[in-house]
Amino acid sequence: MQELEIQTAHGPSQVLVGRGLLADATRLVDECALPRPRSVVSNTTVGPLYGRVLATALALERCTELPDGEEHKVWPQVQGLCTEWLDQGLHRSDAVIAIGGGVVTDTVGFASSIYMRGVRWIAAPTTLLAMVDASVGGKTGVNLEHGKNLIGTFWQPSLVLVDVDTLETLPERERRAGMAEVIKSAWIGDRDLLDLIDPSRPISDPLWEELVMRTIQVKARIVEEDEREAGLRKALNLGHSLGHALEAATGYKRFLHGEAVAWGMRAVAAIAAERGLLANPWRRQLEAAIDRLEPLPPVVGMAPDRILHHLASDKKSDDSGVAWVLPSDGGVVLDQRVSIEEVQDVLETLGSSAAV
Repeated sequence: MQELEIQTAHGPSQVLVGRGLLADATRLVDECALPRPRSVVSNTTVGPLYGRVLATALALERCTELPDGEEHKVWPQVQGLCTEWLDQGLHRSDAVIAIGGGVVTDTVGFASSIYMRGVRWIAAPTTLLAMVDASVGGKTGVNLEHGKNLIGTFWQPSLVLVDVDTLETLPERERRAGMAEVIKSAWIGDRDLLDLIDPSRPISDPLWEELVMRTIQVKARIVEEDEREAGLRKALNLGHSLGHALEAATGYKRFLHGEAVAWGMRAVAAIAAERGLLANPWRRQLEAAIDRLEPLPPVVGMAPDRILHHLASDKKSDDSGVAWVLPSDGGVVLDQRVSIEEVQDVLETLGSSAAV
């Protein structure tokens, strides 16, 4: 087992990465001097696989199972959780645990941040995307009709239990999608990680643990320096401006989050190359890594106006427009303004390449 402690404004956030951690969750929670969780929250897919067993191990009567899917990451689910916790008599001194992917961790983390003005929470991510991104760093929130993650908080988990064995039950498409977040972090802070991009690698391979921990380490370094995204942490939005718009424009039905981010990274690579920020050899390296995630759902048949509408609602926008992150030879360039014409051109290029 590998351990990492992230120093945050709310105190340390402990991250444990290894195998068989869920089976040992009770002991690990106790060793971290945390209260035993009084609520286990999962979804209808992960609950029967892991959530109910975890609830039993914690001597709880049940595992709360939310609907599965990004379209269900909405306010009514948060309100329902808070009401359930009130009915259970959950106090501010208690803790809850979220077991599942990014939708579960985002939703439960947000609910825990506002329930009685904040209770401690533990993340037990079971998807690659949640392991390397969603459960680390304290960003929580849910979607509105206008766009993704438009209401939320910064609320760090007290503990993140990353049991790599859970990737055994993750569909290959989900593994490929999760790799998009690995590529993003690798480009920002650990280029050698790109050599480990192989979604088809057997989960028994020890390289999975190395890949997950090194990706988390990149994000941890950034979060410790800029927890609330005033500067450096914006780099972690690489590929996300267009990615979020693609998700919202298709009602969260066509793309998994990582798939949309992969298209977003292809788009910003093209824009950065056109602006002279990204030399062709580096662009080819980034695109070669994304190629390993194929096949991706196509961007053909999408109305540009609808995508532009959701871009305008991006939470990173201000009176000057959306602040994009563009890749560069040495990393990324922050707070770049991208014109409507540039977006339209790159969408046309992406659509043409997808149709080939």
